[in-house]
Amino acid sequence: MSGDASMRIPEQVIDNIMQKNDIVDVISEYVSLKRVGRNFMGVCPFHNDKGPSLSVSPDKQLFHCFGCGAAGNVVGFIMKIRNLDYIDAIRFLADRVNITLDTSSNKDTEIEKIYEINIQAARFFYNNLKQNSEKIKYLLNRGLDIKTIQKFGLGYSIDSYDGLINFFKKKGYDEKLLIKAGLVSQKENRIYDRFRNRIMFPVFDHKGRVIGFGGRVLDDSKPKYLNSPETPVFKKGTNLYALNFVLKKGTPDALILVEGYMDCIKLHQHGIENTVATLGTALTKEQARLIKRYCNTVYLCYDSDAAGRTATLRGIEVLHSEGLNVKIINIPRGKDPDEFINTFGVGEFKKLIEKSLTAIEHLIYASKENKNLDDPRDRSNFIKEVIDILKILNNEVEVHSYAAKIYELTGISIQVILDQLNKVKNMKTNNWNNNYGNRNNNIGGNTFMEPGYKKAERKLLMLILKDDDIKEYILQKVNREDFITPSYKKVATLILENGLKEVNDIIKHFEEQNEIQDVALIFAEEDLTEMDFETVEGLIRTLKRTKIERQIENIKLKIKEKERSNDFNDLLNLTRQLEELKRQLSLL
Repeated sequence: MSGDASMRIPEQVIDNIMQKNDIVDVISEYVSLKRVGRNFMGVCPFHNDKGPSLSVSPDKQLFHCFGCGAAGNVVGFIMKIRNLDYIDAIRFLADRVNITLDTSSNKDTEIEKIYEINIQAARFFYNNLKQNSEKIKYLLNRGLDIKTIQKFGLGYSIDSYDGLINFFKKKGYDEKLLIKAGLVSQKENRIYDRFRNRIMFPVFDHKGRVIGFGGRVLDDSKPKYLNSPETPVFKKGTNLYALNFVLKKGTPDALILVEGYMDCIKLHQHGIENTVATLGTALTKEQARLIKRYCNTVYLCYDSDAAGRTATLRGIEVLHSEGLNVKIINIPRGKDPDEFINTFGVGEFKKLIEKSLTAIEHLIYASKENKNLDDPRDRSNFIKEVIDILKILNNEVEVHSYAAKIYELTGISIQVILDQLNKVKNMKTNNWNNNYGNRNNNIGGNTFMEPGYKKAERKLLMLILKDDDIKEYILQKVNREDFITPSYKKVATLILENGLKEVNDIIKHFEEQNEIQDVALIFAEEDLTEMDFETVEGLIRTLKRTKIERQIENIKLKIKEKERSNDFNDLLNLTRQLEELKRQLSLL
């Protein structure tokens, strides 16, 4: 087992829970199933399914949808259908079969104490604000009302080095625990309040527990925002601000993602209550996976300055990598959402939502910026860039639609654009798909196939598990380090080093929903009839080729860095490595 779930619930208890929750019985509570041969079939609840594409195997205790690709065991199904994380899904299934989870002996009392301290600190900051009319006036002048201030638990940290310390001392708390909670800092032998003379924003996890704080200065001091450091309960890049308030209203159809606390709070105040914010960091894969747990569509609404545009491009990549449908809300006139609403009102902001662009459209128009399309060189560069964007599309209708837009912008005929696109697709494996592709990924509403190397990994693992003759052949040419997908690399380790073979023995080592799906799909594959040695050799080549192509891309990036620093010795070594990798690639 991995993660803190295993620390709290013994593995044998989890095994017992899973054994007593037959997957057919559990899924039957949500989907009408009908036996077809050895399996059961039903209408998939995870996409707009018109026919029975959901297959449930009582033998393997797995489900697999042939339409949307969803797959997993009974825990994975509950995680997906009820929007739960791993440990909560285990608890749900335990309750279902009347298994009492006595985790008191494993309970991390320090973590519970930190949660308790955070609640006390939030109340302390809130009471400080209530007693300070000047600071309340500051928030009112920023456009917030009293109801919103109360809803988000906003507060104030007094201008003192020991105000919070003295508050907790009177309550008998240990200073060391305050330091671990990130509320108190230590320099040599001196301890002092981390947050001083700041408006305080309590940060909640999706369950509504206070996990940390953000503090905004009231003057021109730096930094403008100060966030809690990482603590046992607060991990940067794994939570989304205000998600707990969104979920109180039910599962959202879509989320609006903004950068700042105030942007998020202001949108909630104006009734746009499906808004969340990142916590002072660039959007991470963990945050994208958290979003994916609740909805499939994300509206990116970052500031319109240069930093905001860069963050938008990065956000598109990260969200796309998790299969999310991405739309872009463009804020004009160099403003952020908070400033825009203060200036133009929420009605105008809602119009921006209606006019949001698909990610593809946004990337095309971003490429057009600062180019004179009447100039042949700029027009040629623009065409090259948009071809690089369009090559990620598999839907021909969408490709033609965007090609028509490009024709309107440039006068280059649609057929020339399509011919160039086909040439690029034939010449080179799609880099975007290699780096960011997933089963049923969506960007701008288009469906994407998962990258070829991932299919190859899955089939090779299936063969290693099911065919001893081919297994020996594969292991002569492939080792676990050759696997690219992290979940499949871990499966290879569990098979080759731990000797595991059965699906339930392997799948219980995974707690992330997308990883559970990856593992389940290995065992969902049934067809071995065409798996001769020639086919297997092709799978191995795909894996090796992708690995070398990625190494080549990394070397090229390093070479660019060394060229800027004029580091000739390293540049020479890197060039030799590049040539060797190209030679190896040519032999495959």
